[in-house]
Amino acid sequence: METIGLSKLNKTFLASLILWHLASADIPKMADCEPKQCGNNTISYPFWINGQQPSYCGYSTLEISCGSDGKPSLTQSYNSVYYVKQLFYQNNSALFGDTLIDIITGNCSTPQFNVSLSFGPFVISNTNKLMKFFWNCATTPKLLSDFYSYSCGTNDSYVQIHQNYTQGDSEDNKTNCSISKVPFLGSNGGTVDQYLSLMKEGFLVTWTVASCSDCKASNGQCGFNSSNSMFMCICSDGTYATTCPDNPKQGSKVRLEAGLIGSLGGAFFLLMAFLIFFKLRRNYNAQENIEKLLEQYGSLAPRRYKYSELMKITQFFRDKLGKGGFGTVYKGKQPDGRMVAVKFLHNSTSNGEEFLNEVVSIGRTSHVNVVSLLGFCIEGSKRALVYEYMPNRSLDMHIYSENSKTVLGWEKLYDIAIGVARGLEYLHRGCTTHIVHFDIKPQNILLDEDFCPKIADFGLAKLCPPKESVLSSMADMRGTIGFIAPEVFSRGVGVVSTKSDVYSYGMMVLEMVGGRKNMKPSVGNPSEVYFPHWIYDRVAEGGEIKACDVTNETEEIARKMALVGFWCTQTIPANRPSMGRVVEMLERSLSELELPPKPYISSPPRQSMELDLNSLQSVDAISLQSMDSTAPLSNSEPSDGLR
Repeated sequence: METIGLSKLNKTFLASLILWHLASADIPKMADCEPKQCGNNTISYPFWINGQQPSYCGYSTLEISCGSDGKPSLTQSYNSVYYVKQLFYQNNSALFGDTLIDIITGNCSTPQFNVSLSFGPFVISNTNKLMKFFWNCATTPKLLSDFYSYSCGTNDSYVQIHQNYTQGDSEDNKTNCSISKVPFLGSNGGTVDQYLSLMKEGFLVTWTVASCSDCKASNGQCGFNSSNSMFMCICSDGTYATTCPDNPKQGSKVRLEAGLIGSLGGAFFLLMAFLIFFKLRRNYNAQENIEKLLEQYGSLAPRRYKYSELMKITQFFRDKLGKGGFGTVYKGKQPDGRMVAVKFLHNSTSNGEEFLNEVVSIGRTSHVNVVSLLGFCIEGSKRALVYEYMPNRSLDMHIYSENSKTVLGWEKLYDIAIGVARGLEYLHRGCTTHIVHFDIKPQNILLDEDFCPKIADFGLAKLCPPKESVLSSMADMRGTIGFIAPEVFSRGVGVVSTKSDVYSYGMMVLEMVGGRKNMKPSVGNPSEVYFPHWIYDRVAEGGEIKACDVTNETEEIARKMALVGFWCTQTIPANRPSMGRVVEMLERSLSELELPPKPYISSPPRQSMELDLNSLQSVDAISLQSMDSTAPLSNSEPSDGLR
């Protein structure tokens, strides 16, 4: 093994030496940087043409690709491809065009993006005019300036022209529209209804680079040394800092200094070659391991999507459904017409193998009350998950509305509650790899076209082996304040386990009963703030739950759901029922359920932000209990909730 390792290292070293030698031999020559023609444009410093000139003839960020159509385009324009319509070297300016603008045709001609520059030494000139598009408007915008409206889909779109590119956005906040901005030169005049042809005229940019005039005056060619990021004047006898010398002998000292700098640059290049090689090698090994894993999983792995496929499916991130702590979800449509929800993960800390293992584990779950994972994407650092689409969105959009009981009805709320319970029971006990969700809340319960509930967002879930229920580490766990179990905050209460999901489920059920969040910061009296305590007192006293829009016909459903919520939110984890027991309790009659003790602590203050449990006190590892452990932490044996 050692011999093989040394052999690889020697090969790497020799390859790096060859590259260093080639780089050292690449001495700048005047003839290489003579101006070149690309279509109707003359390309010279600070630009250079890839494939026709060495990179030292201009700035690295100003690389030009000369296409077969004679259109010079900027190679490093990233999101959009900008091409050069005309160059004005006398005042360091250019007229640029945007290929995405050029392909817009037809009646619905709305660019749904901003035209801007985010690379190189460019600045969009104030000489330009500004074209603003208002589209996807919920209501007709009230625009002060002249505008032109046109039909685009189901809603009208609007376009405005401002005579000054830097004009303020005073009207933008007054509209309920999506807004995109396109600069254009508009030197030939034109009215707003001619917006399509006007924005295709292009826009003027200026650049700021080291001056070339003195070098040209001394009969040299201008260039740029990317190793030290400095201007250089390329002369017949070598390179100089600003100009070519009148007497070539005067430049010997300068050339000596340049040689020393070149040697140091070569050493730096050699070091960078080593670093780049090892990084590429590591990335290659990681990708190779992922491909081997996929081969091993075979048909067990969900479908793998390319990132480019997901961009087409989501129409380039057009319809955003929501955004959470782990990523953004977009609505998508597959080529076969099936709707999907695509979650693009960000700040993913897991490597490719860990991600793939978790994807396969989640993909093997199959239950009517669990959202199905249809596929995934892993390309470099990009991660995405593809789920079935839920047309009725999330539960919170229904239970917190003013007429939630009228829209859904108590019977449907009950069906949702028992459906979620069955889904959680499956995650805890039914699937191959037992899953603890850790973030059960109304926002993570999605509803299909028949309002059948499905548990979503396994980006927050942690997988534990089938014979374990207690988690020994809380690293990278997350939850939402108002739904987090007490043992997460205090290890003296108990251990973190599947019973933590039971607590979150109980809080969610109580919110379904009340149709309001369990913490309302606007209420001044704390006794009125914590809703679970308020409704517990009402049920214990045998009073009616009038505040919850309960009628005589639905009183039993409301009370049953409330009792189940009380049992699930017991402070001590061992006193809470398992999710299997919760399903059984919901299926029994009200007369068979007991009223549990009142929880003696309340939830921490609720905020709209999520809590990262990395900042909490770590939970010590505790001896493993069985999945349905009900061993009490007190001297008394807990009730199972049934009479």
